[in-house]
Amino acid sequence: MNPRNAAAIALGVAGIWLIVSRLPEFGVSLVAPLLSPDGSVPWFVLVHLGVVIGCGLGLLFLRHRIAAWLVPMPQPDLRASVSGLQAAAFSVVGLSLLAQGLAELLAQLTLSATELGGSSWGRFAGSLAQIAVGLGLFLGARGLVGVWRSLRTAGLPSEDRDAGAA
Repeated sequence: MNPRNAAAIALGVAGIWLIVSRLPEFGVSLVAPLLSPDGSVPWFVLVHLGVVIGCGLGLLFLRHRIAAWLVPMPQPDLRASVSGLQAAAFSVVGLSLLAQGLAELLAQLTLSATELGGSSWGRFAGSLAQIAVGLGLFLGARGLVGVWRSLRTAGLPSEDRDAGAA
């Protein structure tokens, strides 16, 4: 298995995890809908769940394209380079945070649109921070691998650095 295949597998697993992690919440919202005071079902719950499940499906269906972006040149053996797998792991965590942050932001925007009192920026701070961290992890995955490698080998003699980097 090469790093590109490992990245595609990790992205597929992340997509499945995003979908499966929201299925209980989706089932509860369908079986026992949260009724508004006027008796209607708030649609933002379904939109929130739909965004997360849609992001999971996107990860699942686009995993090969994302893996090709993360690991541009496939290497013949996983033991030769672990950096592609590490970059995929950082990206998977980043995409998960991004999907959850976008769904939360959409839910908060929907809530603020239905309330008469207006909205405060403090309500959006958590989801915006989650989106920023998710984007940073996804887009900076390769750079984080270099930082991680230098942290792991800090203080080692130069002949041991090459052995500790893998």
